[in-house]
Amino acid sequence: MKKFDYFRRNRNDQDKLLAKISIYIFLVAAALILFEKVIGNLSGIGSNIATASSYLKALAAPFLMGFAIAYVMNPFMNFFDRMLKKSGKYFVQHEKTTRILAILINYTIIIGGTIWIVIYLVPEVKESIIAFATNITVYSETMNIRIQNIFDQITFIDSKDVNNVINHILAPIQHASENAPEVLETIAGNIYVFGRVTVQFIMAIFISFYMLYDKERFGRKIRKGVYAFSTKEKAERFFINVNRVHHIFQDFIVGKAIDSLIIGILAFIGLTFMQAPFPLILSLILGVTNMIPYFGPFIGAIPAICITLLIDPVLAIWVGIFILILQQFDGNFLGPKILSNSLDLSPLWIILAVLVGGGVMGPLGMFIGVPIFATIKTFGGEYINRRYEKKYPMDGPMDFPEPSKQKDSDEIS
Repeated sequence: MKKFDYFRRNRNDQDKLLAKISIYIFLVAAALILFEKVIGNLSGIGSNIATASSYLKALAAPFLMGFAIAYVMNPFMNFFDRMLKKSGKYFVQHEKTTRILAILINYTIIIGGTIWIVIYLVPEVKESIIAFATNITVYSETMNIRIQNIFDQITFIDSKDVNNVINHILAPIQHASENAPEVLETIAGNIYVFGRVTVQFIMAIFISFYMLYDKERFGRKIRKGVYAFSTKEKAERFFINVNRVHHIFQDFIVGKAIDSLIIGILAFIGLTFMQAPFPLILSLILGVTNMIPYFGPFIGAIPAICITLLIDPVLAIWVGIFILILQQFDGNFLGPKILSNSLDLSPLWIILAVLVGGGVMGPLGMFIGVPIFATIKTFGGEYINRRYEKKYPMDGPMDFPEPSKQKDSDEIS
């Protein structure tokens, strides 16, 4: 009887082992077949993934745009909300009405500005671009004649060589300008793309309205979810860090937008007073490129000076001097007053952020790369400080002066 039980136990163990081996063989075979099918239909799977991603982008675009609009509008809405509550007790007692009115004031400003841009600014810019593109050949020939007359008086410099160098430098601008009318007509005629973007923007406006109106309720739900899936200490630390990141991005984006708007307006006033050609286009270029730290003013100055140089070389010098003065005013007075050095980044870090951000995400990356690097620097520096204090709780190597400085102090003493 004992021998039979021993044989039955061994038989059961062997059956379990065979069953496991069979399952493993089946799983490996199924994985190989699935891998072969995936490799064989890789192009079809790739196209399906691309199609699905395009649908997801189309669905997510209004929500992302709405979040971006609400994020930018939030400080202005808070400002109007405070102003309304200071104006009377009624707004203090009816917070929902006050919130709706503050949002509507924001939308009125935005929609009014958008209508003004569509009615006045876009046609003016289009006409200026077409006029510049139409006369680009005349401007180029006139400039060549002026350069030739100047350098004909200088015996050791050939005016033809100078003209060839300048024409080679201005060739990309001339090529882009000659194609500008066709590009504008193509954009204007693409009704489908324009309509789709318009619909997405309208949806984003409504989404941003509800985000702003119910931002406290959304915030409570998010906080409740974080508390539910983490400890209280980690959740509170997470909210503190999120609030810090929020202030870094909001201070930079809103401050830089206001700063660039003021610079664009000052540029338009100054260029109009100087009777520079196409002041609206040049001021738009200067205002938009000013959003990019450090490199933006130089990027905006190059096309402004080149366009003026084609029409009036002497005026181009004065335009360059005016832009230089405007940049110095922005860099030394206006920018620090608005941004208040909230990023706490050295020039080297800002240049690195612009270069890396531009290489990864293009013009948008050149702009948002700075607050991203500021966030990385802030938390990375704090992490290094915690590690250092943990490793050297007392009398660390950085608590003493460097050997060279110590030697100098000993010699003085």
